[in-house]
Amino acid sequence: MVLFHRALGTPEESRAATPLVILHGLLGSSDNWQSLGLRWASERPVILVDQRNHGRSPHHPSHGYQDMVIDLLDTLDDLGIDRADLLGHSMGGKTVLHFADRYPERCRSLLIADMAPVAYPPHHMPLFDALASLDLGSLTRRSEAEEKLATRIADPGVLQFLLKGLYRPDSSRFAWRFNLPVLRRHLADMTGVLPLGTLHIPTLALYGTRSEYVVGRGLEALRKHCPQLQEAPIDAGHWLHAERPDEFEVHVSEFLSAQGFSQGS
Repeated sequence: MVLFHRALGTPEESRAATPLVILHGLLGSSDNWQSLGLRWASERPVILVDQRNHGRSPHHPSHGYQDMVIDLLDTLDDLGIDRADLLGHSMGGKTVLHFADRYPERCRSLLIADMAPVAYPPHHMPLFDALASLDLGSLTRRSEAEEKLATRIADPGVLQFLLKGLYRPDSSRFAWRFNLPVLRRHLADMTGVLPLGTLHIPTLALYGTRSEYVVGRGLEALRKHCPQLQEAPIDAGHWLHAERPDEFEVHVSEFLSAQGFSQGS
């Protein structure tokens, strides 16, 4: 499946640089990465991808990492990208880890944002229940959705993040850009663990020190599977790129600069 993607403009002299391809996390979209993507696009091509069942990419009844790996392969082939730097946050992080395991020749480097190749408890279910409880057919204004969801989602940052997925397909109704029923049904697939080999690829693990996704056993797993691992702890939670965008940008830029410039490097 070729995914919807946004190619951010770069100076003509940077078109030979290795592209940076960015994959968002669960219930997110390429929109979440536009601001940071534009910063990196001053030096290299940047491709922001909507994973299946998210954003403007096709909806599909299947949603597993095997599917998302093939989606990424199809999209890189469609774009004519032979080799890329791959940055993935959360669900996107697991996607690029498994992509690199299967197609290492297509990856120059990996940047994994607050994710590790371990199983996590499916603690997102209360969010899915809150979203499913919202009667979209009764909404006349976006503010009504915010008011109703606020009674079940206490964190205002999480609430605003989720509301980015609400849109009007036409003037008469609201809808979610993410495929809520399918994602809910496959939540265990996304939070589980799949076999992963040793990735002999330069890898940067950016993780929030106030997040439970990587600190501890997650970091141990990354060190085990990624012998060329570099670590960038950031004083933030799971959405570290939104909480600390400047620090996140610097870590990514320095790591990419160390990899060189061209696709052949």
